[in-house]
Amino acid sequence: MKIVETKVVVLVIFVVLLALLGTYFTMIVPLMDESLYTPTKDARPYTKLELKGKQVYQREGCWYCHTQQVRNLLVETKRYGMGEEETFKRFGIRALVQAPPSQPGEYVYDKPHLLGTRRTGPDLARVGGKYDNSWHINHLRDPRSTSPGSIMPAYTWLFDKNGRPTEEAIALVAYLQKLGTNIKWREEGVALIKKMQGVPSPEETTTQTQEVGE
Repeated sequence: MKIVETKVVVLVIFVVLLALLGTYFTMIVPLMDESLYTPTKDARPYTKLELKGKQVYQREGCWYCHTQQVRNLLVETKRYGMGEEETFKRFGIRALVQAPPSQPGEYVYDKPHLLGTRRTGPDLARVGGKYDNSWHINHLRDPRSTSPGSIMPAYTWLFDKNGRPTEEAIALVAYLQKLGTNIKWREEGVALIKKMQGVPSPEETTTQTQEVGE
């Protein structure tokens, strides 16, 4: 080390080598991970309507206040998952289904990515399917009507003079409903809970019925 400290040229070469090694292992190696380019099994490209909605989402600056990434933290997987009321209403059981952390394969068809860094509003990575289309329309028209206390601005220009949603509003809702659907986490989570509770799946019920009939 004394040689390195006393010889300027040697010191510069040493620093450059360290920088190159650091760059290689922190930037190049991660980019070799195939999961970054492999879609999840349920991933599908955006439709034309959804792509138009994404353009509206970007233009209106929605990504300034909303992220699209669920981190591997218990507080986030619980918050953005399904509560007991939602699971009961949709699947007939009362249980908390945690949202899975975001996976690289979900974003394969995203160009550009809109992961975001600021959460003035809630994360939207798992919002697809959480609400019906009418909820989103009302939320865009008057955020306080669906989310009391919300500081989100009303996007009145996405509606005509009669208050009906324009094509852009419909496209934006289609895009929001797409978010998070590249993983069938709701269905898989409920199926796992039912299995743990000993509730037979539809396939098992059908098989049992056929066996009784025979």
